[in-house]
Amino acid sequence: MNAIWANRLIAGTKTWDEMPASRQKGVKAELAERVESGEITADRYKEITGEDYVA
Repeated sequence: MNAIWANRLIAGTKTWDEMPASRQKGVKAELAERVESGEITADRYKEITGEDYVA
C-alpha cells in the first residue's frame, strides 16, 4: 500500500494532506528509497512531503 501511495503522490493524483497519518512513515521510507535509486530527486521528495530529504 505504501508503494501505491508513493506512486500516486509522484504522479500528482493525491497530495500529502490526503494521505492517512498511519501511512506517512512508510510512504516516506518508500519515497526515500526512490530518491536513493534515482527515481525521484531530493527536491521532489521535499515537494511531496514538505520535509528535506535526509540520507
